[in-house]
Amino acid sequence: MTMSLWMIWTFFIALQYLFPFSVALNLYATHYDGNIYGLSFEGEGKTLSLHQTHAQQACGKAPSWITVDSQHGLLWCSDEASPGTLTALQVGDGGALEELSQVVTPAGGVSSVIYSGDQGQKYLAVAHYGGTSISTWKIPFGDNEEVKPHEVVNFTLGNPGPAPQDQARPHQVLVDPTESFLVSPDLGADLVRVFSIDKGTGKLTTCDSVPYREGSGPRFGAFVESQKDVHGRTLSESMLYTVEELGGRLCSFRVSYMTAERCPTFKEISCIVPYPDSHLPTNTTTLSEIHASHKSLHVSVRNSGEFGGNDSIVTLKLATDNIADQGPTLFSAGGVIPRAFAVNEKGDYVAVANQETSNVVIIERDPNSGTLLREVASLRVGLLPQPGQWMGLSSIAWYE
Repeated sequence: MTMSLWMIWTFFIALQYLFPFSVALNLYATHYDGNIYGLSFEGEGKTLSLHQTHAQQACGKAPSWITVDSQHGLLWCSDEASPGTLTALQVGDGGALEELSQVVTPAGGVSSVIYSGDQGQKYLAVAHYGGTSISTWKIPFGDNEEVKPHEVVNFTLGNPGPAPQDQARPHQVLVDPTESFLVSPDLGADLVRVFSIDKGTGKLTTCDSVPYREGSGPRFGAFVESQKDVHGRTLSESMLYTVEELGGRLCSFRVSYMTAERCPTFKEISCIVPYPDSHLPTNTTTLSEIHASHKSLHVSVRNSGEFGGNDSIVTLKLATDNIADQGPTLFSAGGVIPRAFAVNEKGDYVAVANQETSNVVIIERDPNSGTLLREVASLRVGLLPQPGQWMGLSSIAWYE
């Protein structure tokens, strides 16, 4: 390191010591006890704390997922009950929530994502695990009008097997980096469903699905951009990473595009067990969520018990070709059954929602390397599930 760079670095460290960076971030978590919880993460330097600010019954019987709509200052909350509900919540001063409207949906909503039309109109797609379907909604809802689904796409299995493979079970919806396609890992059908988005109408057109081996149960996915054309507008390629709940593998696919109007192609690159020695520790250990951020992949792992009974978050680093180039490293989830987690926009903190221990854990993260550094806060949120009880935290989201 040259002297000038060394002086700059020393000056930067001195500033941090004299004027510690302050943190003031808000989060929301859903809990199967019927509440949405508002949380505040704040402090400076190494003195950081997590506090509950709000608790509100506002999202049906079994709140399961929050999608942040910062453009409209809303939260969209899905309910996993049967029938399900979709609730629009206005975020007010201090993070308080006001329920604007609630509509009935197909059963078992577990994930949602916002996508756009070519005239700026917005739509919300919801994956219905229990309702074997994907519903779409034009958002925000208008005042004093009857709200109906924009579209409901239903799925069936030609050769159903024993539960949980007895029916189609879409577990997530996500939009690809071109914002022209919607994909949905279907745990019951052993495939990832792919749809082209009609930018004029917001409707979905079915493309060829991405098949998985029987009994693998793909649960959650994440995209990473790879290349752009000279104008920086149209991606020529991206990568899709998925985790299997039943098969225990992380699979990577190279996604190629001809034009935005044609369906993409998915080429399998590899399928690995994302754990040291390529082996999950117990027969009941399962992968839950995956997120990509700043050339790293993070996977939450349930029932690993690696950290004094607490479960694990796995980190994998990506090389320049977006293929994992190092073995997985483990960090404690700070609780049991990390059903959901989220990385903030800056990439320096990860919030983990542990279902069985019903606690939210904040982990400091190096935004450049993706390394998880230390647990900085933990808070019990909502009712603690009793043994064998289906309850606990279900989702977590930063509101930025």
